[in-house]
Amino acid sequence: FCTHFHQHPEIPMADEEGTFLSAEEIHYGPTQDMYQYCFENDLAQVWAYMWNRWYTPKQWRLWARAACDAIPRIKTTMVVESLWKHLKHRDLAQFNRPRLDLVTYLIITNVLPRVARTLAYVLGNRRFGRPKELAAWQVDMKSMSLDMSRSDEHRLTERQLKCLKSARNTKGRAERLELLEAEDTRERGTYHTDIRRWTCNCPSFAPNRFLICKHLVREANKQLRDLPLSSLQFFLDLRRHHYPPFYHIPGIHPLGWSRLSPEW
Repeated sequence: FCTHFHQHPEIPMADEEGTFLSAEEIHYGPTQDMYQYCFENDLAQVWAYMWNRWYTPKQWRLWARAACDAIPRIKTTMVVESLWKHLKHRDLAQFNRPRLDLVTYLIITNVLPRVARTLAYVLGNRRFGRPKELAAWQVDMKSMSLDMSRSDEHRLTERQLKCLKSARNTKGRAERLELLEAEDTRERGTYHTDIRRWTCNCPSFAPNRFLICKHLVREANKQLRDLPLSSLQFFLDLRRHHYPPFYHIPGIHPLGWSRLSPEW
């Protein structure tokens, strides 16, 4: 189900050829997979639910990434849900079924000023003269990028040591060690990594919240002479796009170059 959600026409499939599928082909494939799974396991009622609530064309475009040409920066409606949570538990906590005029008044007097302050902070219109901090998503992306920049041996050894240092009676400890040992002996795959389009068909790229993977990060470090490893400004200047290339990186992507450029 997670794989079905993350597939998109702009992201190559995880096969040897790095195939690009159309939106219709992507819809057909996951639907066929779900039907086949339910058929083989005699789950007629499950298939009826999945088809009517998730995989019918009308429902598919409500949640699948492939139903839209652009890839959104946020996967779910969590931002809207967070706004309503704060409104209910912070501004309306003392009111039971408040009148509409009261809700409107509280939104205008309490919520909108907070939103305006947050927007001014994001746009850099507050605290002039001070160095700008990384946004929360930029901090997370920097941490993830630095981790992906390390060698596979380094990352695997660190995970093994962390698991070995845990208590012997920790639930799932032996299973995790077996998985790490199997990962150490697993043959490394060959993937279609296109840094100009900022796409890769490895299994880690599409589900990643930032649309990055170790192959793209290491190739970018190589071309930029490890600039992202030491430059805070590199992550401050990053902006996520809805279309490939999903990031415009000076030194890799020419200024103004996009999917609409003649050389695309």
